[in-house]
Amino acid sequence: MISVIVLVTTILHGTNEPSESAMRSAFALTLSDEVRAVLDYVAETEGTVGVARIRRAGTALFEIKSFSKQGCTRAPDGGHDCGFAVEVGTVAGPLTRTVRGRFMRSGPRGLVYSHAA
Repeated sequence: MISVIVLVTTILHGTNEPSESAMRSAFALTLSDEVRAVLDYVAETEGTVGVARIRRAGTALFEIKSFSKQGCTRAPDGGHDCGFAVEVGTVAGPLTRTVRGRFMRSGPRGLVYSHAA
């Protein structure tokens, strides 16, 4: 009887596992935040000249070319540890990696990505 209840609950409520598109958006937002943090640091240490140099070189620009979810497991804190393959286009050429990270639902930001899994 208990197994039937668990099965029905899982079917009705799902595992709350993040979708591939939600994971892609969360990863891109985290990457944008990290690039912005670097630009803020350069602005503090080198001023507007340093930021302008980075912008001219295009090294702060990136594009998520491809993203493929590879599987998730539920973490004890309610998040999900997920693997994914990503290709990021940069001025220096594409970066292709297989990554594992933590995805958590977090208030107004929605799904949030963290490198630690």
